Amino acid sequence: MIPIYTRYLTPADYGLLELLDLTLNVIAILVGLGIGSALIRYYHNFDNIKDKQEVFTTALTFAFILSFMLIGVLELFSTPISDLILGGRQYSKYFQIIFICLVIQNVYLVPENYLIAQKKSLVYSILSLGTLVSNLSLNILFLVFLKMGVLGILISMLITKALNMLVVSMITLRNLRYSFSWKKLKEMMSFGMPLMPAAMGMFVIHFSDRFFIQQFCNLHDVGIYSLGYKLGMILSIIVSAPIFRIWDAQRFEIAKTNEAQKVFKRIFTYYFSIVVFSGLGISVFIDEIISIMAASEYQGAANVVPIIVLSYIFFGTGHFFNLGIMVTNRTKYVAYIQCSVAGVNILFNLLLISRYGVMGAAVATALSFLLLCALTFVVSQRLYPIAFEYGRAFIVFSLALLIFGLSRLIDASLLISLGIKSLLIIAFPLVLIIGKFFYKEEMNKGIALLKGIGARLGLAKG
Repeated sequence: MIPIYTRYLTPADYGLLELLDLTLNVIAILVGLGIGSALIRYYHNFDNIKDKQEVFTTALTFAFILSFMLIGVLELFSTPISDLILGGRQYSKYFQIIFICLVIQNVYLVPENYLIAQKKSLVYSILSLGTLVSNLSLNILFLVFLKMGVLGILISMLITKALNMLVVSMITLRNLRYSFSWKKLKEMMSFGMPLMPAAMGMFVIHFSDRFFIQQFCNLHDVGIYSLGYKLGMILSIIVSAPIFRIWDAQRFEIAKTNEAQKVFKRIFTYYFSIVVFSGLGISVFIDEIISIMAASEYQGAANVVPIIVLSYIFFGTGHFFNLGIMVTNRTKYVAYIQCSVAGVNILFNLLLISRYGVMGAAVATALSFLLLCALTFVVSQRLYPIAFEYGRAFIVFSLALLIFGLSRLIDASLLISLGIKSLLIIAFPLVLIIGKFFYKEEMNKGIALLKGIGARLGLAKG
């Protein structure tokens, strides 16, 4: 939607939309109480299907009752909240819509996590695709054809979330026997509640800079920075998030095996290599991407993208490092670490945004995620030591920095620039292969995989 948003919304409108969305997410953290994450964890505690289903129905009941208890309060205070966050009561109708979205979203997350716990990746992927199509179609209808601006996007969000809730309910609730367990709810709450302040801390690290930019700069700068941040955050959305959707559930089962240590360190190397390579591609081509996708008034967003990409490499790495904390059920340390880093992040924002504007916000984000990664690593290693392949990770990261530095030296027309940068990106895996970065069994598996893909496409014999 970026090409459409940047042509039918001013940077100030885009900034307004960002702040509304962030408000929805921060309240969702407060009312969610970590029940979605707890469902995944406790689903795998039981072998009996009846107990597994009871975990789900108990979590769903709790989320439903809690969300609808709070919606009335939120709607009542929509005007004061609008005044506080955006400095004007004229935006209260926007908040009324996002609060309804909040209730639907908070309940929807429970059956969504139930699908993940069941490893129904195909169903989850189809739902995600359906959400994408619905959201895109309705956004185009309300924004492009009906010219409804920010209001149209919010209505599109509301309709999409309602459709999601309807479909996922039909999938997960059929042939399901309802049961509620206070014991299981208490266990899930004991696991999930320490994650709530941790999630709040992560929200501060991820998104609080927008509110500081609004205070020290203006909504226009919020819009420019938000676009750059979203483009950098693509690394997390299309690479890290899909991997962790599966990995966060699978790691608990792997931890029970004798090969856990070997699997953990090797999977980390693969994940880190993929995320660094993907981040390199985004960073190298970002100038061309924005010049093609966005209106001219948004071009300044390209400056912050490489720093945000680096931030999300740190973030994803830190998320992987929390293995020790999660496997040993010491989730309180997640809260300690993330809340501490959130406090430091606020200081970074105050110091850097007040002096350097949006670039200061990007640097504050990178420093915060680096600190988060380091603290998570130290604590997790004490709880559950893993000998990660540090040397291989260093090689990958150093090579990516070198190629990115070379790409910054290119000053040519669009087509020539794209050609040279493409060669630089291709050089990344070639250098690793020539330098014998990959082990023999990894090369053999890679070759076999490529042959299999070629055979399916009719390009080679299986």
